[in-house]
Amino acid sequence: MASTTSLGVTLTVLLVVITPSAVLPLYHHHRHHHHDGASVGVVEAQPLPVSSYSNGKGEPKYTSLPLPEALKAMPYACDDDCVSKLRFKAWEMQGNCTTCAFAWPATTTMANATTSDIMGIVLYNGAFVDPRSYSVLASKLASRGVNVIVPVFPNDLATDCNGMTLEAVTNAFFPNVTAWMVAGHSYGGVGASYAAAATLLCGTSPRVVALGVIGSYITKMLQCPVPVPNFEEDDHLHAAVITGNRDLSINLTNFVDNLNRLPVHTTFTSIIGGNHQQFGSYDPSGRSRLRDRPLIDGNATISRDAQLNATADALVRTLLRATKNNDISPRSLVDC
Repeated sequence: MASTTSLGVTLTVLLVVITPSAVLPLYHHHRHHHHDGASVGVVEAQPLPVSSYSNGKGEPKYTSLPLPEALKAMPYACDDDCVSKLRFKAWEMQGNCTTCAFAWPATTTMANATTSDIMGIVLYNGAFVDPRSYSVLASKLASRGVNVIVPVFPNDLATDCNGMTLEAVTNAFFPNVTAWMVAGHSYGGVGASYAAAATLLCGTSPRVVALGVIGSYITKMLQCPVPVPNFEEDDHLHAAVITGNRDLSINLTNFVDNLNRLPVHTTFTSIIGGNHQQFGSYDPSGRSRLRDRPLIDGNATISRDAQLNATADALVRTLLRATKNNDISPRSLVDC
């Protein structure tokens, strides 16, 4: 347990380095092996998800807008019209858009780096959250020595079933990065797990060494034709699972039921006082319009800045540990 004090607020981060099987008994849950019985591999581009909350052509009917500090942290000015055009272009190109993203080059050398790897993180946005809302977190990661990309998805749904978007943006923005983490918040965490699975199982670029699951868990993704990712027996991939203990949006039953899908090397970080929406920098008002029932979240007892700093630290720690493993071969689990 570590505590730091900033602006009179005490932030306590519980960092537990254990395997998912060690966590399960704490929830009185029995571990079970799950096998979907279907091959997992690179698939052809699929129709993009369309819901009652989107017009089916790249633009959501409603999305959570970025806060002023998020707009200030952008790598370049991009107003609502600008991001709307990027969403439409992403829709037109069916996941193969090389310019539909924002990028933050590392602004310093990563501290405590133990390898010669150049490191990067691709950060997927939560459902119906403007991608610009993750610019503050991206900037904090860049200041810690990591190159960062936030892709722009049609309808603000980070659906990347076959890792096509991941491959397109990493090759376009930072082709020299040799070790990538794929991370995501909420629905974006699910999208990150699918994209990571596609690259790991089939050996496509980029080299993914770590997964970041923020206020989320691995589960079925809307309209993805491949089975739910399962990293249970993967002893190479490292994962960071980050939650806030005041997050009332996450489904704890689903969270526990899917712990067995995580790799052996998984670090769990609980941010004391953190909630769901403070993993981004967006205005959550009006979120109840997304479902028949209101979307709820706990009241955070720490600042958004403190929560984002703790999140950035946890992601970077996992990425650093992951780079010690130099095995970049595909996992010979399926016929791609």
